[in-house]
Amino acid sequence: MKEWIKKIGQNKFQFFFFVGILALLVVALVVSTSIRETPKPPIDPPGEDPTDVEAVEEIKLPFADLDYKIVRKFYDKNESQENQLKGLIKYGNTYRTSLGTSFSCKNDEPFDVLASLSGKVVEIKESPLYGKYVVIEHKDNLKTYYYALSEVTVSVGADVSQGSKIGVSGHSEIDKEAGNHVYFKIVKSGKHLNPEKTIGKKTTDI
Repeated sequence: MKEWIKKIGQNKFQFFFFVGILALLVVALVVSTSIRETPKPPIDPPGEDPTDVEAVEEIKLPFADLDYKIVRKFYDKNESQENQLKGLIKYGNTYRTSLGTSFSCKNDEPFDVLASLSGKVVEIKESPLYGKYVVIEHKDNLKTYYYALSEVTVSVGADVSQGSKIGVSGHSEIDKEAGNHVYFKIVKSGKHLNPEKTIGKKTTDI
């Protein structure tokens, strides 16, 4: 009888030991499954981090806070006769078509000339006809030109940000009628663009 009772006790121990091991296995299986099924946060593809994307600039006027007037227009054969005449530059006994726009202050005072876009200064020269001028190279195959400057405040190779000062307005021999002004040109892939129709647009949209 004692042996039988002892055997029963041993069997119960084995039974509960087996049940305990089985329970542990079930819990481990549930935990591992939940870990596998927990969704992971999405990973942004390389190069698409919003912080790495540079904002596209809009072309701005080459000055700020100025009560200005347009004294010379870009010559466009599709414009009205009045605008075409304003797009002709008289020099001596000849006329030349204007490939840019001349801006002046309404009181004919000098004013600071600013970079229309961020870029790199690639050329600074002084022309007998156009006076001192600065050329800035930008992204999207764009270049901007600033003529008739009385003073230049940047140097070749300098990186300039949009709105930074590059010089001071002045006069040019070729267009004395324009008075104190800046003659502003925009060129994309070798083609001259009408500044009046281009200012305010994003560089990727022209």
